[in-house]
Amino acid sequence: MLNHQPATPEEARELCDYAVKVVGHEQALTILGVHRTTLLRWRKGEVRIPHAALALLRIWREGRLPGMGEDWRGFAFFGDKLYTPAGQGYTAREIEGWHWQQQHCEATNRRNAQLEALVKDLSDKLQGISGATNDRAFHDPTNPGKPPKRVAVG
Repeated sequence: MLNHQPATPEEARELCDYAVKVVGHEQALTILGVHRTTLLRWRKGEVRIPHAALALLRIWREGRLPGMGEDWRGFAFFGDKLYTPAGQGYTAREIEGWHWQQQHCEATNRRNAQLEALVKDLSDKLQGISGATNDRAFHDPTNPGKPPKRVAVG
């Protein structure tokens, strides 16, 4: 609802209350650049909220800028964090580190694939050494096979 329509008295009260709730009364006054009596008059619907301030208040409530797609619905900035619709908050530093985390995951996946190939190769070689006939006896604990013959020495 980020449009050019003037705010209804209910919307004006809701927008002002939301801004104060999110950042506190003094910070909201500073960001909006108004005196406390002006904010009070906006809230009561006594004075029409100027378009620029109304747009800022609507952006604040929506948590997204005009023109942003629906994928951003539910995301919101509170304080110094961006919150996802699931409620998970991220700082700018954490978001900036996602690139490195992604590279680390890709490197780990490549290493896992290499190790899986090595295990398969060694398993195939071991199977080749044990032979097809001894393979079942070797791997089946219920069928230990014949014990080795003892050879007398000396």
